[in-house]
Amino acid sequence: MIIGGALLISGIVISALWAASFAGPFIRENTILNGVSIRPSGLVNTTMQVTDTSRPISLAIHVERNTNNNTSNTGQGQISNNTLRETIRNPNGSVVTSNEFTGQFFNTFKPDIAGKYTITIQNLGNTPVSIGVLAGNLPFVGPNNQLNMNFFGGIIAGVILAIAGIIVLIAGVIVLILDRKRRRPLPKT
Repeated sequence: MIIGGALLISGIVISALWAASFAGPFIRENTILNGVSIRPSGLVNTTMQVTDTSRPISLAIHVERNTNNNTSNTGQGQISNNTLRETIRNPNGSVVTSNEFTGQFFNTFKPDIAGKYTITIQNLGNTPVSIGVLAGNLPFVGPNNQLNMNFFGGIIAGVILAIAGIIVLIAGVIVLILDRKRRRPLPKT
């Protein structure tokens, strides 16, 4: 049981340390907006600083549920079906990407020069919409938009260690219970 506990604890520690090494730079280097409301025909701008032009920039836009105009009793609300337009301009003002979408949106692009990029999201619909935006370098997306599975190595190793620890703990408890039953003398009849 001691070995199982050690495996479980080491798995949790490895996963936590690996995730923390990802979370710090991710939050510092990326633009994250949450719950931004855009009125009809309105727009929102944000910027992000690009220093490494060899890595792709990812843009994810999440249209949030509208809980103000909830027509059902589920409390979930509905996702707006407004059309939105995203436009990204490089530091020189040239348009890098421009797309119209409804619902969720994900795109990657290769920055052409280092500097401050401007992201504009415009609501082309007739009702207000609330969005969440994530823009920046995702460490698990490589230079050619390939998924980098090596990035998840530490997290996967930690999860495997934690699962092995749980299995060893369960086996240890079973052995302990069987051993106690075998050592207990049977009552005389």
